[in-house]
Amino acid sequence: MILKKLILLSLIFFGLLGAAQGQELRQVRGRVVQATDSLRPLPYVQVLNRTRSSGTVSDLEGYFSLRMSDEDKLEFRMIGYQDTTILVSDFARMGYRFPMKEKVVVMRPATIRTTRPDYKPFAPAEKSDDPYVGYRSVRPSGLDPVEQKIGLTTTGSGAALEGAVTQFANLFSKKEKQRKKIRELKAKAAFEEYYNALFNYWFDEKIVAELTGYRGGVLKDFLAFCKPSLQFLEETNEYNAILTIWKYQEQYEALYYR
Repeated sequence: MILKKLILLSLIFFGLLGAAQGQELRQVRGRVVQATDSLRPLPYVQVLNRTRSSGTVSDLEGYFSLRMSDEDKLEFRMIGYQDTTILVSDFARMGYRFPMKEKVVVMRPATIRTTRPDYKPFAPAEKSDDPYVGYRSVRPSGLDPVEQKIGLTTTGSGAALEGAVTQFANLFSKKEKQRKKIRELKAKAAFEEYYNALFNYWFDEKIVAELTGYRGGVLKDFLAFCKPSLQFLEETNEYNAILTIWKYQEQYEALYYR
């Protein structure tokens, strides 16, 4: 009877001793590496002992040191990688080396739409024998062609168009200083400056913006797209300039908005 009690007490003692050893805290040195390449360490990984509310961060070589027991839970956290929680006993079976897997984010497909100017044609819908029907404008005023041109010797006064686009023609008629500068550049035979001055006169940024509806960077790209000849710039009038700007716009949109 006494022998049985001694055996029972021995079993209880060794059982408690084993449990105590299982809960024994010890300083463990581990390492965090990439799952895709175990030779590449992961620095700055948060290693948290969730059971004991303690933690540390892996160094540049992926190593860390932390007090823990076999029953504790470790959590590994890193931006761009999957947060993972494991038991210390499992970590020990892995050789105290933990491979972290990258986090894969699936993006939802997105459709990007750009806005385009909404134009309302000036011409009437019904058929007409008027040769100017079909253009976003009205016919010229009937002034002498010389009077409608910019002219290097004329004043350029008077609107060349009537009706819907008269406001644009009037803008051309208020550029006496520009016309004077153009005449001076032609006299000096400064070809490049002369061409640019003529271009800026007929393809005035403000007028082109009103005619096309373009603004900002699109407007600047469109102006760079327009390449009229010097002869056209010297001989055109307000009406033809406006029609030419619209013609360039059709080509521009056919090229870039297909």
